[in-house]
Amino acid sequence: MAQTLPVGADGAANGYIALVAKFTALQKAANGLLDEAELLAQRMRRNADAATTLADLTAAAHVDPVHVAAIADVGNAFGQVVGGCKRLMSAADTMHTAAGHLKQEHQTEYGPIHAAVTASRARQAKPGFYQQT
Repeated sequence: MAQTLPVGADGAANGYIALVAKFTALQKAANGLLDEAELLAQRMRRNADAATTLADLTAAAHVDPVHVAAIADVGNAFGQVVGGCKRLMSAADTMHTAAGHLKQEHQTEYGPIHAAVTASRARQAKPGFYQQT
């Protein structure tokens, strides 16, 4: 069984600037996924259209209906992939938007604190020092 690490187990890797960088990276990754899924959907749509055209042409050429049906099934399968890509695109877009909102909220809430701490020459307590146990 996997052991779950406590929140903040990354230590300094969860500082203000590190979290902003992580949120930015998450946004970029979601945007990249959205672009790739869109390209894949376009390619699969072209393949589905080509398979449908091929099925029509083979039917017009009086090819065995079993083969025509197999080609049509391939076209339908490509069409299902297009539907999956569109759902993936929706999820990636939602993730991109959510990461942007989270980053903005994080900057709004903790940005002034970070600015005050970095402007001060006084040593600051480590995170969790004032937390009561």
